[in-house]
Amino acid sequence: MKSLKKPNDHDLEVLKGIVGEGHAVFAVDAVDYTHDETPDISAEPSIILKPANEAEIAEIMRFCNSEKIAVVPRGLGTGVAGGAIAFDNAVLLSIERLDKIIEIDTDNLMVVTQPAVITGDLQRELEALGLMYPPDPASKDSCSIGGNVATNAAGMTAVKYGLTRHYVTGIRAVLPDGKIIAYGGKLVKNVAGYDLAHIIIGSEGTLAIITEITLKLIPLPKHRVDLLLGFDTVHEAASAVSEIIRQKHLPTAIEFMEGDIVRLVGRALEKDPPMKEAGAQLIISLDADTEEELERKYFELGEIAMELGAIDVLVADTRPFQDRLWDIRRSIREALIVESPTIVAEDVAVPRSKIPELWEGARELGEKYGIRVLSFGHAGDGNLHIDALKGDLSDDKWEAAMEQYIPALFRLAVDLGGTITAEHGIGKLKKKYLPINFSPVELELMARIKKAFDPNGILNPGKAI
Repeated sequence: MKSLKKPNDHDLEVLKGIVGEGHAVFAVDAVDYTHDETPDISAEPSIILKPANEAEIAEIMRFCNSEKIAVVPRGLGTGVAGGAIAFDNAVLLSIERLDKIIEIDTDNLMVVTQPAVITGDLQRELEALGLMYPPDPASKDSCSIGGNVATNAAGMTAVKYGLTRHYVTGIRAVLPDGKIIAYGGKLVKNVAGYDLAHIIIGSEGTLAIITEITLKLIPLPKHRVDLLLGFDTVHEAASAVSEIIRQKHLPTAIEFMEGDIVRLVGRALEKDPPMKEAGAQLIISLDADTEEELERKYFELGEIAMELGAIDVLVADTRPFQDRLWDIRRSIREALIVESPTIVAEDVAVPRSKIPELWEGARELGEKYGIRVLSFGHAGDGNLHIDALKGDLSDDKWEAAMEQYIPALFRLAVDLGGTITAEHGIGKLKKKYLPINFSPVELELMARIKKAFDPNGILNPGKAI
């Protein structure tokens, strides 16, 4: 950042002129733009720009690149790694006005969309046509498709349907110097040259600003059921995940919740979770095109669960019951913050067979450093959200514990064959821990890719790599 320039009054006037009256504001009038959903960090940008289209974005980038002014792209601000915060007086470029679904192509099973479309809204539009866009982040009713692409988001359905990356077939984007690239399109196959789209996916706004996305779709399964499995112990529940996969069952989702978390949700949000006395719970979603196939699947899984020591198996085959199960799962983050306003939420991932070892290791680290650690998450794809709660700890004790606990947790995940982040990205918070995950050779290669896209280092500096 030392070589980058803080915008002066002339620069700000030029930038305001690009987006027009009412679409350039300052943080004093728009406090929400000083932070995302990352706890306890914020920064004031020099100016907040809300361009209307790709052409305005390109003009902003050309000017900022020529003047060596830092630009931080922002989707809808739902990230939790500090990736959309404009530190050091950077310009904040919000893509919120690029919020149109351009085309739903039912002949090719594709959708073309602008980046600020809310993920859940897009899914509902498609479901009305019997189509499905599977990636299903917990924040789907507030996060954007562009943000999902920037972080390669996943969510609860990844165990069967994969990540955002698996559905992107085309990207239009503005480079840091204002040039525009359009890679791919409505293509099922494309092996021409380096895959530029998939370099941009997951790059967290450090390589280009995405302006248009083409996504492939699949037919919406006709039938769905959810199972709630209760176990006496966390270890039994975590082991059941590995055994279900080992026996070649591939549910739509396998979500894991410690019993302590289920009960915490009940207390904090005055809900009444089913099987709340269980030591741990799994929610397993199944879908199929026929009722017969669906019934066969859930009977087989129920039998496996009982053989593995499940207390009970509840079948949620009505929408109200399904909503009740998922309401508990989707309320976890809110309940944790009620319990402890200060938390450190990590989302490490390991091979699915290592879930029991990850949970046990995280619990032991919590005991070692004197902090309360709770786990939940997408166990079907090896991704646990492991949250440390500050509670009544003093600031000094909490900060000292975190200095040791966080890198220890990341080393545990990597030693088990995993990664330090599964879907939240690196952003600002995790950048210093990248050497735990990658070799010097790998980090140098990433730095060279960044340099090729952004020679002046103006786009989202200090993030991701």
